[in-house]
Amino acid sequence: MNPSLPAIQPRLSAVGPRITRVALAGQSNAALARTPARSSRPGVEALAERSLRLAAVILLVLTAVLVRGPEEALADDDDSGGRIAVPEARLIPNCARTGGGIAIAEAQGRIYYCLQRVVAIERRYPSASKFFFLHEYGHIALQSGDELLVDCWSAHELSHTARGDEVLAAARRYIEQFKLYIPKYGGTGADRSELLKGCYDEGLAWLERARTEGRRPPPLATGSRQ
Repeated sequence: MNPSLPAIQPRLSAVGPRITRVALAGQSNAALARTPARSSRPGVEALAERSLRLAAVILLVLTAVLVRGPEEALADDDDSGGRIAVPEARLIPNCARTGGGIAIAEAQGRIYYCLQRVVAIERRYPSASKFFFLHEYGHIALQSGDELLVDCWSAHELSHTARGDEVLAAARRYIEQFKLYIPKYGGTGADRSELLKGCYDEGLAWLERARTEGRRPPPLATGSRQ
């Protein structure tokens, strides 16, 4: 999570179907699919081509997942039926920027990602990285630094995709290996995994109930940082 993102609890309006455009920095999706990597070092060209194909798959998955936009269940009861704009996201490879993590988002619409980290995780937990890309997009879509809110939104968005259960299961297996308490996620890896499962099934209602019962920390105050 990028500390530059505002930690807010947004008031979201119900939204209709729409397609969010996501593209790699300096490339269209079409160009991404057909541009071969060039290198004089043996084996590097083939690895680069596989990496580009993986990035292309991630782009396609993000587009499919985000067709619906922020989940209608997040709409306020007094919503007047207005629509909210869906921001575009720009994927930029930069392992230094992610600090060794999979990806990190900026409020301006940039998602930096580390392809080496993505490949390493995909080898052990196939499809898991798709959840983390969606999570980072969630920071941009919701304009929020509240990790629990973004986790909940992302998990429930997956519930509306054909293979969302597989993606979430892989992400949960990866997350559950972390045993230490992480304040910004409201608990251990097991706690975070439980939140993802609850939100996948029930949406934001699960998180709201958990916070009311004291099982998860309350939302951050506006303007604070995680």
